[in-house]
Order: sequence, then C-alpha cells, then structure tokens
Amino acid sequence: MLQPYTLLIKILIAGLILGTVFFFGHHMNEQKWLDRIKEMEQKVAVAEQKSHEVNTVVETKIVEKVKYIKDTKNANKETANLIAKQLNTSCSVPESTVMLINSASQNEVARSPAIVDGSPSEVRASDILENVVENYARCNEYREKIISWQEWYRQQKKIFEESQK
Repeated sequence: MLQPYTLLIKILIAGLILGTVFFFGHHMNEQKWLDRIKEMEQKVAVAEQKSHEVNTVVETKIVEKVKYIKDTKNANKETANLIAKQLNTSCSVPESTVMLINSASQNEVARSPAIVDGSPSEVRASDILENVVENYARCNEYREKIISWQEWYRQQKKIFEESQK
C-alpha cells in the first residue's frame, strides 16, 4: 500500500535526517561561539583589572616623582634667595644676554645683538637664576611624566597582547 510512496518517504526521511544534522551542527556551532564569547569576556575582565592596577601604580609613581621634583625646586629656590643679594651686587647681566635668553625661551634664533659691549640691562641676575631653577624643575616634571606614560603604554600593550592568546 505504501509502495507508490516509497520514493517520497525516502526523500522525506533523508530530508529529516539532513535537517536534524543541520540544526544539530548549527546548535553546536552556536554553542561553540557562545563559549568563546564567555572566554573572551573573562579575558577582558582580567585585562581590565590588570590595566586598572597598572594605572594606579603609574599614577602613584607620577605623583611621587612630581612631588620630589617640586620639593627639590623649592629647596633650590631657597638657596637662590640666599645668594640673590650677593649675586645681584657682584653680577650684572648684559642686554645681549637678556636678548639671547628671551629668544631661546621662545625657540627662536637670537637676533645679532646690536650692542655687544656689555651694557647692563635692568634684569637682575637673581631673576635669571630663579627662572632657570623653575624651568629645570618644569622640564624634569614633564620628563618624568613622559617616561611614566611610556611605561604605562608598554604595560598596557603587554596586557592586551596577553589577553589575545
């Protein structure tokens, strides 16, 4: 009685088997991706924690180094204040020197001074000394910040690369 329908039944059974295999494979593949997503989320969480720890360490180092630089600057300023009177009485600053300092501070080439005869300026030598102390302190502060940011970058890169494994 089913003889005329055997081909249709075989096609239906084959289709059912193929459909089952397809859906089972799809489910397995989807589960594989969900497991991979969970794994990556865990790696990201670990990387974020490590990154936060690195940020805290680098920030602490920067604060400590900047404090040390400022303390050193203040100590040097005190010393400069002690020698200021002596420096101002024994040292006059020529106009050509002031012109050169001003040009250098603006990252410009100094004009050839018209007067190189050593004519004194109104600038006191102690003001120049104080300015030098301040500028070196600022330069050292920026230097330490750059070094710290470079260290931060290297550590963040390492954390990222480890999380990709």
